[in-house]
Amino acid sequence: MKVSFHYEPGNGFVSDEKGMDTLIMKDPLLERTTRISPTELLVYAMGGCSSADVVLILTRMRKNIKSYKVEVEAEREELEPKTLKDVNIHYIMEGDFSDENAKRAVTLSLERYCSVSILAKRGGTHLTYSITLNGEKLVHKAEA
Repeated sequence: MKVSFHYEPGNGFVSDEKGMDTLIMKDPLLERTTRISPTELLVYAMGGCSSADVVLILTRMRKNIKSYKVEVEAEREELEPKTLKDVNIHYIMEGDFSDENAKRAVTLSLERYCSVSILAKRGGTHLTYSITLNGEKLVHKAEA
């Protein structure tokens, strides 16, 4: 795996990998809120990495996913280096599968497969998850 980017004053850090979509991270010298910061990118990566696992696991279980959404809430430490303190990944799914199928897919992801979330936990982040399946809240902030 290799990534590269360059700094464009007034714009931010711009990826420049050939054949890949362009990613622009926030310019640390500007207060522009339209760019994603590296820490926000980590929070996106936690949700995205786990979501890829959950969708793959449910698909391999031959379950029909009608809709899938994730909301990730994160809190940072107050003192520098302001690492991630608490993160909750809320999985919102609709489909033809059981509560147990949903819980199994999420726990397998967060405990075995999602390297980004596992790395954050090893770094001291308190990680929880919640699941809403077919409009019904199954789990509210369980430990991951």
